[in-house]
Amino acid sequence: MSVRERRRVKLNPDEILFLKGSSGELGVVKAAKDINIFIGTPEGDEVVQFLQSEDLIAVSAFNTGEKAEKGIKCMIHLLREQGSPIIVLPKNHPTSRRLKMVVSCGDFIKLDCNIQPGTHPEQDILCACEDLSGVEIHADKGAVEIIGNPDFLVKKL
Repeated sequence: MSVRERRRVKLNPDEILFLKGSSGELGVVKAAKDINIFIGTPEGDEVVQFLQSEDLIAVSAFNTGEKAEKGIKCMIHLLREQGSPIIVLPKNHPTSRRLKMVVSCGDFIKLDCNIQPGTHPEQDILCACEDLSGVEIHADKGAVEIIGNPDFLVKKL
């Protein structure tokens, strides 16, 4: 990525910010309240990710359009409102290639197209489409800061 642009985008707790590439898109929200996200690891452990209201929840979809956006909204609801856990698969698990969406949460998330979906318990990295690979998203008070290639569409709902 030769051009690295910084954009600060205002984001209210009731809004979803969509970053759209040609083959996938990402939905980003604020946690909106202090919550715990439970993460099941391949080793059989459970890790708790503590989120404060300004932290981020990001859902990466490996398709685009209305179906992807509905899925992203649903996953955000399941995590933020229903307390559903995140499940991390072991490396080279056959189900990994069937995943339609993957999730990450925290105050910083880096998108990467060169990792296997669903196999990273680290919450600062998230599998994404090639167009969004290398983009960094940082939580900021009342906003997010996006650092990366400017060749993608940003939309809020």
